Amino acid sequence: MNILLLRFSAMGDVALLAPVVQALTARYPDAQVTVLTRAKFAPFFSGIPNVRVVGADFAGQHNGLAGLVRLFGELRQLATFDIVADAHQNLRSAVLKNLFRLSGVRVVTIDKGRAEKKALTRKANKVRSHLPHTVERYARLFDAADLAVKPAPTFRFANLDPSAKADLSAFLDRQTLVTDAPWLGIAPFAQHAQKMWPFSRYELLLEQLYARGPLQVFLFGGGDAEIRQLDSLRQRFPQAVLVAGQLSLSAELQLIARLDAMLCMDSGNMHLAALSGVPVVSIWGSTHPDAGFGPWGQSDEAIVQIPTDVLTCRPCSVFGNKPCWRGDLACLNNITVAAVAGRILERLNPDSLSADATAAPQI
Repeated sequence: MNILLLRFSAMGDVALLAPVVQALTARYPDAQVTVLTRAKFAPFFSGIPNVRVVGADFAGQHNGLAGLVRLFGELRQLATFDIVADAHQNLRSAVLKNLFRLSGVRVVTIDKGRAEKKALTRKANKVRSHLPHTVERYARLFDAADLAVKPAPTFRFANLDPSAKADLSAFLDRQTLVTDAPWLGIAPFAQHAQKMWPFSRYELLLEQLYARGPLQVFLFGGGDAEIRQLDSLRQRFPQAVLVAGQLSLSAELQLIARLDAMLCMDSGNMHLAALSGVPVVSIWGSTHPDAGFGPWGQSDEAIVQIPTDVLTCRPCSVFGNKPCWRGDLACLNNITVAAVAGRILERLNPDSLSADATAAPQI
């Protein structure tokens, strides 16, 4: 059986497919899965048997309707597919799956639960409920194809790229690392401002963390603007290591897997850490884990947020792309440095920190 799986972006959404694809190939070892996504996301599926990744070039040869028709032709030459599974449900995936449907291929489409999410995030008369996780929605997509799968909460990326391992080793050899200390990743950015804790608080946060005991910090991000901000923080704390812009995605995944904890937002880095088995401390603002995007396989201890009975406007957005109704971003600004530091110290190895490091955080 040949299966074509469509999911083009965003990074975290593509990464969340990996536990489902692994479960699918484990239960149906005769199935061949082709994941159509952006080429740079191929490391998420490394090590999963019977899986190949085809990179879609939507900025180039696969742009526009003509480009999608070209892509359809390329896929038809690649294999004869029995099922096309649309895990994206956007205009591009609609064009592709309709072309396959017209050629007689069975097509199934994800139910994103848009009505439920709209009810959860609307300003008045919210309908509060814990919606299915995105990983569970992906699994239900295959249920619709009569291919029942059960993704494991204990999923881990199997990134074994030897060149990435060599690159990471060379990178770490160039650093002056703190020995016998926990490794903490910090990824302070997200796609939208309504999901980012104020960057100005990281200086005080690091002061508090370093005061508790030895700690090795790695700073994650991407893009020139984020790198500049992280570099300003590194200048204040030269013992921190700037990772942003230094490693390939494959090497970065291997580094993340070696961390003892990751501080992040509701972001792609949260998913990469969780799917690497790293304890997460994720800060949530205008969005909420109830919408189905929480760190896969982790408990409520991975979440720092203002309770919805304190800020009844939360969540006001599924993706964090809507302006704050109150105008003050209290959902983020009211989360204290002490609360974040306390939760981080709880998640790190307590034996390597001072005895009072696990004091309960206060929002």
